[in-house]
Amino acid sequence: MYTRFIPYILLALLTNLALPVFADDELTGVWQGTLGKSNIRVCFNEYGTGSYYYQRYLTPIRLEQVDNHWQEDKQTGFWQFDSINEQQLVGLWSNQEWSKTEPSKDNGTSPKGQQGKSLAIILERQISPDSINDCSSDAYNLPLETAPKLKRGKWQPFDNADSQQANSNKANANPISYRQLSYGTELGLELKGKQTGIPAINQWLKQKLTSEQLLAETFETRRDMLARVGHAIADETGAEIDFINQHWLSVRFYRWAAGYGAGGISRTYTSFNLSDGKPFNPWQWFRDDVALDEMQHQLPDALREKLFADMQVYEDCDNSDGSGYFYLTLTPKGIELWETPNGRGCENEFTLSPTDAMPFATEFGKSQLKLME
Repeated sequence: MYTRFIPYILLALLTNLALPVFADDELTGVWQGTLGKSNIRVCFNEYGTGSYYYQRYLTPIRLEQVDNHWQEDKQTGFWQFDSINEQQLVGLWSNQEWSKTEPSKDNGTSPKGQQGKSLAIILERQISPDSINDCSSDAYNLPLETAPKLKRGKWQPFDNADSQQANSNKANANPISYRQLSYGTELGLELKGKQTGIPAINQWLKQKLTSEQLLAETFETRRDMLARVGHAIADETGAEIDFINQHWLSVRFYRWAAGYGAGGISRTYTSFNLSDGKPFNPWQWFRDDVALDEMQHQLPDALREKLFADMQVYEDCDNSDGSGYFYLTLTPKGIELWETPNGRGCENEFTLSPTDAMPFATEFGKSQLKLME
């Protein structure tokens, strides 16, 4: 894990302070033309970043302004423009870095060394239909925004030795296998087993993974990051089995929002009944006002008083009275209540056996907790 956006912020600040910036009508915007014999589309942001893609590949490559030239991400190519006006850019691409000290015959600069490969760049300005003049524009992004293909990984058994299944002979008699699904930058799961609810669970998981809303959000994130730093960055995602017994299965979904540090990390959990495949939220065993997608709640008053009756109060912690918001997840020992780690050491965590949790559950919750005993 790493703080994903901070390096780009620093890069942008350094770019703004140290590099010359072309006027909007000279360079900023979307361009289309050729690099050698290949058709490309290019965008430039206002402050020294950009992106381009080959129209037959549609994979954006970041551009960064460095001194008197532009260089591609990982320095796979170097660009320099000899002629710039409002409607046309003419220049040269090289696979070697441009030197300031080797003047060329056309009053430009030449690549270092004598063995480099060079290709002509000829670009014409494109007007975006949404009137946006940077790398987030329709003119640059619409060709990229096609529905991805659903890809499936290899089947693999869920490791009973490290799982909750190891505690139940009944669960071991009906093992579950899984494989990873990918849909563009989103990751999901598909399950295989004899449990009657598996087909319905798979349908739910697939609909979540391939939803139109989620795809639209992915495209919007990519546009935002292209405009900020020139990178086609998307959220980092994941999905994995978190809990299994003979009755239920829980899946943990992970997301690290592009452009944010640790504050952009989120986790959600969805549990399923293995008999009918219907999703549920274990918080519903203790509260009547809980929606399926509401992951964190305050503790019921009676449970909070029980858990925090003898809790030591620390001056530096503002949640020593149990008034914070807790996740509730299923474990082999019962239920776990925990707060999101914040690095201060103030977060609380409790594990309750089904018997210990029973007095605080609703009538429906008590019927479910009995199944865990």
